[in-house]
Amino acid sequence: MTLKAKLGLVIGSVVLVVLCLYISAKLQLRHETMVRVQAEQQLLMSLSLMVEPFLVQNKVEQVKGHLLATSFSSTLPIKAILVYQADGNLFAATQFPRELFNFSPTRDLTGQKALQDGSTLLWSTVMVTPASMSYFDSNKVAAEGSTLGYVAIQISPLRLSQLWWWQSGLWGTVLVTIVVVALWLQRRIFYHQHQRWQAFLRQIQDVLQRPGVDEKKLLAFDTAELNQLTRQLCAQQQQLQQQLQQQSQLEQQQGQHSQAEREQLELNHQQQLKALAEDLKHSQYRLRQWQQLAVLGQQGQVEQQTQLLNWLQTQELLDKIELQPETVWFPQWLASQVALWQSELQLEKVHVVVVEDPALSLSEVQFFAQHTAELLKQIVWLVMQDLQQNELSLHVNLQAFSENKLLLQFDHSGQSKAIRQAISTTDPSAVVPQLCARLMSRLGAKLAVSALEDLGCSVRVELTLTAVSSQELPMYQTAVYLDANPIRAAVLKQSVYSIAEQVIHIQQLQQLQLEVQHRLVDLVLVQLPGPEAADQLWQDLNQLTVRTPVLAFCEPTQLNDWQALLQCPVLSNPMLSAHIRHCLAGQATEQPLRLLVVDDNTTNLAFVKAILGQQQFEVDTAATGAEAIRLAKSGRYQLILMDIQLPDMSGVMATHMIRQLPQHQDTVIMAFTAHASTQEIQQFHQAGMNDVVIKPLDAHKVADLIRRCQQLSCQNLIPG
Repeated sequence: MTLKAKLGLVIGSVVLVVLCLYISAKLQLRHETMVRVQAEQQLLMSLSLMVEPFLVQNKVEQVKGHLLATSFSSTLPIKAILVYQADGNLFAATQFPRELFNFSPTRDLTGQKALQDGSTLLWSTVMVTPASMSYFDSNKVAAEGSTLGYVAIQISPLRLSQLWWWQSGLWGTVLVTIVVVALWLQRRIFYHQHQRWQAFLRQIQDVLQRPGVDEKKLLAFDTAELNQLTRQLCAQQQQLQQQLQQQSQLEQQQGQHSQAEREQLELNHQQQLKALAEDLKHSQYRLRQWQQLAVLGQQGQVEQQTQLLNWLQTQELLDKIELQPETVWFPQWLASQVALWQSELQLEKVHVVVVEDPALSLSEVQFFAQHTAELLKQIVWLVMQDLQQNELSLHVNLQAFSENKLLLQFDHSGQSKAIRQAISTTDPSAVVPQLCARLMSRLGAKLAVSALEDLGCSVRVELTLTAVSSQELPMYQTAVYLDANPIRAAVLKQSVYSIAEQVIHIQQLQQLQLEVQHRLVDLVLVQLPGPEAADQLWQDLNQLTVRTPVLAFCEPTQLNDWQALLQCPVLSNPMLSAHIRHCLAGQATEQPLRLLVVDDNTTNLAFVKAILGQQQFEVDTAATGAEAIRLAKSGRYQLILMDIQLPDMSGVMATHMIRQLPQHQDTVIMAFTAHASTQEIQQFHQAGMNDVVIKPLDAHKVADLIRRCQQLSCQNLIPG
């Protein structure tokens, strides 16, 4: 080997070593960057959950303590952790870098900023959740999903780990050692060849030095032999070149005719190989699934085997169906899915709480309903594998910022082992995680899992909605929600806002009776305890049902017992807006019309009540104007017969005050008098009365009153 060759080998080896180290450094940095990004997002999420209640309660010292503990315990190279309020002012921090003096997260929406010292500042928004809304003052309005503050972390720049430097040094040493060994072996070979060449030269010199050898003849013979061999080699070389040229020309001629055929054949073969590879992959995947089902059958888990078999068949059908968006009324769709979960997944044994978004409960959404239903059913099944206590809550929200998204969050006590398999499954034979992963990939869904030790697990599913349109549905003005469990009530109270504009939560039945007496209550929702612990409750509720719409909820196992005791409708949990609206719509058509007769003459009151009572009306009576106003405040009437001369005030004044009440803006109020002049009738109309009824009542007058009440009731079946 020449000196140039050796130099080239050494330089090439050095370049190879440097290239390998460079590639290794890039791959290492890429891997560490990916791991670090995930850790940063998880840290920001946990910090947001941690500081959320303290931001609401304005507890700075507690936040500082938690931030310092997080900074010391985190494996990330954290330089500082900062918490900002919603207006961008600093709330708390472990330390405050000088270059962040003028920084505010409200002015920079990127979520990331590079600092002068090479470190990076990351921040995220702390949002108002149903759990944190209970900390707000009742006089303040806290919109779910609004910004509560910001959490920021300052991270040192990413550097290569010490382990990589040791590995790189080791590989570089190995490569240099290989080059040195190769050079040493080449030198040994060259040394042996040189020795053989020296021996050959010595033999020639010995021949030339023998006596009687003519050196000139020997040299002439050798030269002639060499010339003859050279001429033969040149002739053979020319013949080979001619043959190669002819063969090349022939191949070019043939290649021009068959090039297109070869390309087509190659393309067909590639397509066939690709199709065979897909079929083989699918067959192997199906084989592993059937093997797992066979193992479940051998272990005696026949019900689970049957369920997985049905899911596999459903998945096969869904794979053949193109994704086509469907328009559904979301509350009804959600209610049907919850019923499906209870029947197929034995969810009736679990205490389920569903919190609906008021905006979403009044919406028609367009999305891939059939595929989404199968995905949610599989996610619920995975969540139940990690369930430790029989409690599961589902928060449903509509996110409508740049694009419409459906957010479903399952919260439960337990770990997150089974549900994490749906994100990155390592067991190729796990049927449900594989099916779930396939559906998520096809729908473009996002699944995030966050778990806190000793607190539970939160599974967040994000789905894209094609379109969202709101419906004009009637709303109750005031609803009272009776629930002895304050934790459950704080959550479900937000869900009741989907059917009522004002929600009042109470914990005791005595408070309910006071509320009904002193204010207009359009609807009462009751969470029932066990029947054995509520002897007096069912009697009081039956009395209340006579005058106020009442709807009760209980656990599925107690449904038959409570339905036998109560006169009001009793539904099983979870409490859903679709079920409430459907049940109350049927009740509204059956409710009798309510009338109020105001007269200071008891004989007239008894006579009018007897006549109107024959028409199956509910008739209330009042002898004074104050009593009439009190009844009007706590009730809703379709017709009021108002006497003009009352002991405490005139009927005109009482009518004027009743007209100020929201529930009596459209009520028919008739002046009930023995005589009325034209000027008096004009005063009655100015006070808010619709017409005049001259005493006494007769069949024609009663028929006219019935007609007016029925027309008004058809327009207002549900108060709004």
